[in-house]
Amino acid sequence: MKKTIQKTKALAATADTTYHLWGWVAIAWALYRYFFRLPEWADEFIFKPLIFVVPVLWYVRVKEKAALSSLGLTTKDLFTSIYIGLGFGFVFALEGLAANAIKYGKLTIMPISAFTHYGMGTLLLLSLATAVTEEILSRGFVFTRFIQAKKGLPYASLVSTLMFVLLHVPILVLSLKLQGMALLLFFITDFVLGFANSLLLYNTGSLVAPILVHVFWNMTVALYL
Repeated sequence: MKKTIQKTKALAATADTTYHLWGWVAIAWALYRYFFRLPEWADEFIFKPLIFVVPVLWYVRVKEKAALSSLGLTTKDLFTSIYIGLGFGFVFALEGLAANAIKYGKLTIMPISAFTHYGMGTLLLLSLATAVTEEILSRGFVFTRFIQAKKGLPYASLVSTLMFVLLHVPILVLSLKLQGMALLLFFITDFVLGFANSLLLYNTGSLVAPILVHVFWNMTVALYL
């Protein structure tokens, strides 16, 4: 990622532009979550990509005139990224199990309704779609543009992660209506996920590892939390 960042500094969005684009995405997503209750497949396969990814791709290709590799969308060192993603993904699955034990006082398998409705295969595809869209916005765009704007790794990791967590407020509060320990656990684990994925992108230069970790985490949430 270090070499990629150095090569694309001239194409970097300013921090203000990054905040503005993210802000419009966050508002659109909050409004969508508040006013619409569509099937989960519609959320993840249609509307989240439209709201999260399309503005980013438009900005990068039209305004920056940059390559998609500047978002970490690259096959460079693909197998290394896959191995790293699978390894860290397993660690996050264990973290989810620990959170489950804290939440319920013991390990309890309580799959979300989507598991019963769609089955494991479709649920995995839903998790992958979620991971791709959220990682393109939160890590591929927000994190990398903060780095390119010379905000530094600690700032870019921390602030992009906080923005990632905020994106989950509409579903956690408005849709799932979580409260208390359950809500706190989701915020903490989302923060750890976002921060770790920022470091993974920075060191691998690819979104492959962050996406795989995210998929592991999504499946853990779906099956245990």
